Amino acid sequence: MQTIHSAHYLQPTALLDFDNIAIRHLLHQRGWANLESVYDRVEAVYQYVKDEVLYGYCPDFQIPASKVLKQGMGSNLDKTILLMALLRALGIPCRVQADLIDKVIHRGLLGWLAYKLCPPDIYHTAIQMFYNGRWLTIEGYAVDRFYLGELQAMFPDYSGSFYGYGIAVLNFRNPPTRWEGGQTSIQAKAFVCELGLFDDPDTLFQAHPEIHKRSRTRLYQRVLRPRLNKRIAALRGNRTPLASGFVEPRFQELSDLKRS
Repeated sequence: MQTIHSAHYLQPTALLDFDNIAIRHLLHQRGWANLESVYDRVEAVYQYVKDEVLYGYCPDFQIPASKVLKQGMGSNLDKTILLMALLRALGIPCRVQADLIDKVIHRGLLGWLAYKLCPPDIYHTAIQMFYNGRWLTIEGYAVDRFYLGELQAMFPDYSGSFYGYGIAVLNFRNPPTRWEGGQTSIQAKAFVCELGLFDDPDTLFQAHPEIHKRSRTRLYQRVLRPRLNKRIAALRGNRTPLASGFVEPRFQELSDLKRS
C-alpha cells in the first residue's frame, strides 16, 4: 500500500477554487460531505460532473472550477478541473494525468474541412485520485449519459470498438464510464502519448502554455468550437444529425488510422 502526503493534494488553487461560494453552496445543497463512505462521495461528485455538466466545448480551456459549474457544460479538460475541485473539497487527494489523444474522437462531429484543419492531437486529462491506498485513474466523466444514449441509439446494431463522436472505447454498448470503485474511461483509447503527472491543473497549464494558446486561436473559436457544440447539441436532442457532407469509415480500429 502506498503512502502520500495527502495535504499536498487537497489544496485549493486558482483553478481548483472550491472555496468559491457557488461550489460551497453546491456541496451544502447536495449534502455530499455527509455521505459516510469515500466510495459514496466519489460516486456522487463523479456522477454529477459526468451527467449534470453536459458534454460540450467552452470558450477557454483554462477556466476555474466555479466557472465550469456556472457554464453547466465542458469538455474533458473543463470537467477534469471541476471534478478535481469537488474531490479535494471532500477530502479526496487527487492530481492530473495529462496526455495527447488522436483527433479521431472528433470524427463524425466535424465536417470534412473542419476535421482536416483540426490539430492531429488533442490535449486530454484524466484524474488520478488516491483511493484505497493507491492511485486510481478515472476519465469516463467527459461525456454525459444523455448524449451517449442518443449516440448508441443512432447505431443500435453496433457493439464493438468505436472511435468518433467524442468517444474512443472498446465496448460501444457498455463503455466503462460508471463509477464502481475502479478505473473509468470514455476517450482514453485514442491515446497518443503522455505529457506527465501534475499536482494540479494550474501546474499543467504553466508547464504547457500551448494548451491555453490553442483555445484562443481563431480556428478553435470560430470554426471548431461552434461546429462541435452544434453537432453535439443536435445529437443529444435526438434530432437527425446535421448534414456535413463528411463521410468517414465509421468504425475502423485506431491502428488503421495512423497518420503516414
